[in-house]
Amino acid sequence: MAVHKLMPMPILEWCKKPKVIAAVVCAGFASGTFVPYLVFGSAPDDPSCGRFDYNRKCDLSPTLFLIVDLIIGVLLAVFFHYLSKRNQIRLDQIIESQEALRNKRMDYAAKHLKQLFHLTLFTMSVTKRSITHYNLTVGLKDDEKPMWMQSVTLSELRRDEAKLGRVLQSVRSILTAANDVLDPDMVNRVDGVCNYLGEISVEQKADGTMEFPKYDVCRMKVGYLIELLQTYSRETRSFKDIVEETYRTSTVESEPDLAEEVKH
Repeated sequence: MAVHKLMPMPILEWCKKPKVIAAVVCAGFASGTFVPYLVFGSAPDDPSCGRFDYNRKCDLSPTLFLIVDLIIGVLLAVFFHYLSKRNQIRLDQIIESQEALRNKRMDYAAKHLKQLFHLTLFTMSVTKRSITHYNLTVGLKDDEKPMWMQSVTLSELRRDEAKLGRVLQSVRSILTAANDVLDPDMVNRVDGVCNYLGEISVEQKADGTMEFPKYDVCRMKVGYLIELLQTYSRETRSFKDIVEETYRTSTVESEPDLAEEVKH
């Protein structure tokens, strides 16, 4: 009894295959279209009308009906094939144009990010120099320290700090605009560095001087991203992973704690 219950299952599964269903539908359509014409066409025609005659007294014979339908079917098939081919060409053109636009956006994002991080590195250096100038005014004696000198250096320091914030905002804007074309790993790395730099601000110490916290770590992180962005290839549209190479040849190798912080 178990054998009889299991036998219909493979046949049922076989009948559910898309190719089998499509073949059955095509066979049914062809049979319903051509068989009636063939049957009627084999019947004797009216003696007064020929098989291919058509006038006021004679209607189309079944054979002529079949020929006309075949011609119409062929013309429709050619027409639909032409429409399908034309639409496919248009779709291919759209896909190619979108791919070209995507490549241009990726090229622009990689180039612009590299320029922005060069600007970030330069702005950090200028900020560090402004901090040094300000600290020199703090260390002077009272009779050698005009108030305007300290005010000017402090305003320059705040100006450079605000400039660094604007550069980081531009980097985030590029990431938002090119988020769908850049590699996710690259987006995460750039975003991580931006968040790290954004959380760091110039601090004033107890003696009145200013300092740039973790300046060396920030420079290493930005320098690594610049080297990574420089490996971008227009042919492969990808970046070369240089993590090991960068840290193995960098100056932080002799400082394990600093190197570990740069990597994370």
